[in-house]
Amino acid sequence: MLRKLLYSAIIFSLCLSATVRAGIVIESTRYLYKEGDREITAQIENKDEIPYLIKSWIETAKGTTPAFMATPPLFRLEGKQKNTVRIFSSGNINAPTDRESTYYFNIMAIPPSDDTYAENNTIQLAVRHRMRLIYRPKSLSSLSINNEAKKIGWHKGGNKLTINNPTPFFYYFNSVTIGGKEIKNEINSIPPLTSKDVILKTNITGSSVSWKIMNDFGGAGSLYSSSL
Repeated sequence: MLRKLLYSAIIFSLCLSATVRAGIVIESTRYLYKEGDREITAQIENKDEIPYLIKSWIETAKGTTPAFMATPPLFRLEGKQKNTVRIFSSGNINAPTDRESTYYFNIMAIPPSDDTYAENNTIQLAVRHRMRLIYRPKSLSSLSINNEAKKIGWHKGGNKLTINNPTPFFYYFNSVTIGGKEIKNEINSIPPLTSKDVILKTNITGSSVSWKIMNDFGGAGSLYSSSL
């Protein structure tokens, strides 16, 4: 009897049309906070018809004092509406002054739990968005993130690609190509003053690499090339 009930439950679950809502849109995947800024803002848009409860916060390393705060920390966002979250310093930024530091800005969208907005055969799930928050100290203000990107070093041995970032900037790549093949998605980004090894998924041949970083405005930086 129990086996029949379990079988019926499985069949019923498979017959359901499970729909996960993704109606909350954040304007950017990364945010830059320069030392001395009073605040920066993030726009949150609800593209759904239903309201969401929005929770916002900045991740802080365990055991450390929060360096940034997001406000409002909790609010209701009606369907087809927008709201702005402000990010500001708590006055306790204990970060290196010779390089950029990384934090994380989080948005969680919680759908209604009652049946008022629920549709038949629909699964309502909370969705969390996690974006990098880059803190840039004043000591870097005389440097150009785009010009410094030419210093990135590359070495390829077999399918292993080593990237060395000797600069104080955290880089997202807009494009990286070897032998005419785009491999940006395999690298994505590199923190300041670090090296990173990437095992390429495909056998890529080529004696040189070309790259563009993503600038502060989300666009492409200058095109640079180097031998491998």
